[in-house]
Amino acid sequence: MLANAETTLGRLYARLSGWMSLAEFEQALAEYFNGPRTKAEIADYRAKRGATKKLRDEVVPVLHHTKFVKARGEVRFDLNSEVPDCWLRNNPTAAPQGLEITVAQPREQHLLGQEMNEKGIGRGHLGLPDDAPAKAFKERLARPRVMYSSEGALKVIGNGIKACLQKKSDPKYAGHDLLIEAPLQSLPKERWSLIEDELRSAASGMPFREIHVIGNQASESFGFRIK
Repeated sequence: MLANAETTLGRLYARLSGWMSLAEFEQALAEYFNGPRTKAEIADYRAKRGATKKLRDEVVPVLHHTKFVKARGEVRFDLNSEVPDCWLRNNPTAAPQGLEITVAQPREQHLLGQEMNEKGIGRGHLGLPDDAPAKAFKERLARPRVMYSSEGALKVIGNGIKACLQKKSDPKYAGHDLLIEAPLQSLPKERWSLIEDELRSAASGMPFREIHVIGNQASESFGFRIK
């Protein structure tokens, strides 16, 4: 579901569907997020639903990734269900490189966004795998916010990243790159080095040319390459 073409979001999607420089890409998103948005649109973005879902799950992770790796060139989004989700190229005459985008632990992120909408305050981590029973999520959300261990967060989020790899293990992605957005802000940056080798091993047989993980934090971008 995409936005009405007459809305601010619809006009943004129209711009993103054509080639634009990465500098223009960053500026276009800054203008959107700094501009007027309805409460419903903000709520939908937090909860990863409706017309904002592709913005939240595809467009913004690419912004964080290109800023983090200091990429140069141009970007274009297909904004449909075809493979890949996005194209990058160094210049107008260069061959475009496909980029597929997926999100680790989308169920948890959706529920945390809903909690933020309902209570005005949220938490960064629930500590449950996305395939946990609905009852487990309901009980966890009913509890007060609590501290969580680094080991527990590394295990759950690491498994979430590996689940993304399993989901995308298909020859149709050969030659493209993969970008996995994960809630890396749940731990200090240096902690992720503890599972990078494990993730590289899981990614080694994948059909993608390169595989990168990027955090979902809105402030300073952070990520790492696993293939």
